[in-house]
Amino acid sequence: SHKNKQITRNMAGHGSGNLVVDETKRHFHPSTLYDGETSVSIDVGGETIEVKLDPVHGPMVLKIDGSEPGPNDFVKLRQAAKIGMDASGQNDGLHKPWNQWTSTERKVAVHQAAKINRQRIANRT
Repeated sequence: SHKNKQITRNMAGHGSGNLVVDETKRHFHPSTLYDGETSVSIDVGGETIEVKLDPVHGPMVLKIDGSEPGPNDFVKLRQAAKIGMDASGQNDGLHKPWNQWTSTERKVAVHQAAKINRQRIANRT
């Protein structure tokens, strides 16, 4: 449930009016899109491309030579905020766990992986 709260702030130095701010608290609900799937088929320019999915890290991309993905070959989304800090408090903004991605982030990442895989498959020949 959302909790709505309106706050009226005096805009000192900005005329005589007040600013009403709606501070709606929203709770994150993890996406279940692609949960339980080990791969998905995506249409890229009329060609069906398979994208393997890791249950922890998300969509995997083929190696540059078109060979099968390795343990670190994932689509990584840049994060504006520091999401998943490790024990040292370090974060490069790339390690948001798959189970915390929104459905939009998941769709975008899978389509990015499909486009990358298509190009890498083409590089095989």
